[in-house]
Amino acid sequence: MTPDATSLRRPDGGRWCDLGGAVLLAGDVRNVPDMQRIVAALSPEAHATVLVEVDASMGVCVFEAPDAVRVSWLDRSIEGELRPRGERLAAAIHAWCAEWACGEAPVCTVWLGARTPSRIVRMTRALLPEPRVS
Repeated sequence: MTPDATSLRRPDGGRWCDLGGAVLLAGDVRNVPDMQRIVAALSPEAHATVLVEVDASMGVCVFEAPDAVRVSWLDRSIEGELRPRGERLAAAIHAWCAEWACGEAPVCTVWLGARTPSRIVRMTRALLPEPRVS
């Protein structure tokens, strides 16, 4: 954990390094630097998943993260055509919430990139047991 990442604050004022449980970071390739800083600040007890939507496989870049962090690149292009922005991201977030946000007293935190479509933010809030979407 880098010294500057240790003090990195969440939008709710807490520190990322204090989180445990499941953590989802989701956005597009423009959010990769922010997501890398957050991943660097997370405690080893956090179960982190990173979802990055890209316009084509060429948008995939190096994402420095510990081995325990799962990073998935969601390519919007299918057979040379781009799917609507956020379509693949929404499906992946929905699947993550179904896995991690169910059960008795789940502890999970979701961070969505600033340009995440509002329909995806609303969907994510509806899927979580208590609103912890930044």
